[in-house]
Amino acid sequence: MIKYQKTKTLVTKDNNNSANCIAPNLIYGCFGGCVDTYCYMSRYNGHRVFVNENVNEIFESVVEWEKSYTKVPDQQDPIYTMVDVACNTDLVLMQRHVPGGLINYLKMYDDHSQLNTTMATKYPKLLKLDVNHFNKPPRVRVSLMPQKYSNVLEPNMQLIGSRISDVKRLQELGWEVHLNYSPLVFYPGWKEEYDELFAEVKAAVKDDIKCEVIALTNHRNQMARASPEAYELMKRSYEIKNSSGVMRYPLQHKSRLLAEFKLLYANYFKLNTIRYIF
Repeated sequence: MIKYQKTKTLVTKDNNNSANCIAPNLIYGCFGGCVDTYCYMSRYNGHRVFVNENVNEIFESVVEWEKSYTKVPDQQDPIYTMVDVACNTDLVLMQRHVPGGLINYLKMYDDHSQLNTTMATKYPKLLKLDVNHFNKPPRVRVSLMPQKYSNVLEPNMQLIGSRISDVKRLQELGWEVHLNYSPLVFYPGWKEEYDELFAEVKAAVKDDIKCEVIALTNHRNQMARASPEAYELMKRSYEIKNSSGVMRYPLQHKSRLLAEFKLLYANYFKLNTIRYIF
C-alpha cells in the first residue's frame, strides 16, 4: 500500500551517528526484503509506505534547523553539515516514488552552501544517477553483511558480492561511497563469515573506504513476524534497551564482541576508517 500525502511532521532531528541531522521523512516505509526481519522502521509500520509530496517544506525544515547549528569537523564530515535524507526508507529502491525525482531532491541540498546528503542502500545497482556535476559529492552508504546472513535476513535482495562490485561504479558516477556494516550479526561462526566478507571487500575496493558499524537491534514485533530461520539469527539480541521495547545484544557481551570485530577488521583495513561503531 502506498499513500500520497503532505506530512505535517516537519521536524528536523539532531543526530550524531550517520549524519548531523535527520530530515523529515520524504518517504516512510519501503519494499525491501528486510521489512519482516530487522527493519527498524517496520516494527510499527509493517508494509505500508507513505510518500510525502510537500518536498519544499521538508527541505525548508532542514534549512531552518541549520541556521542555528554550528558545524565543526566531526566523524560525519570535516566540512559539510550532513543530512540523512533516508532514515526510514531506502530511497534508492524507492526512487521512482520520489516527488520530482531523486536527483532534483538531492540537488536542493547540493545548492545550499553548507548542507550535504547521506543515505544508506541495499540496492546500489539501482543507483545510476551521475552526480559529477554537483558542487559536492553526495554520500551513499552501501549496506553489507555476510551473504549467509543476508539470505535469511534480507531475502530476495541484491547479493552482497554485487553490492561490493557497485562501489567503484558509484565512485565513477561522482558519489562519495561509504560502507555500512549494518546490522552486525553475532552468531556462532560470525568471525569466519565476516573474515570472508572483509577479504571480498579488500579485493574489490583497493583504496581505503570509510564505514560505520551498527550491531543488530531487535523488537518483539519483529520477532513475531520473523521466519524461524530469521528468528534464530536474531534471538541473541534480547536485552531490553529502552521503554519502547527495542532490544540489543546484552551489554556484558556486546563490548567484547565489538572489540573482537575491530581486531578482525584491522587485519584488512585501518581502524580509523571506522567512522563509528556501536
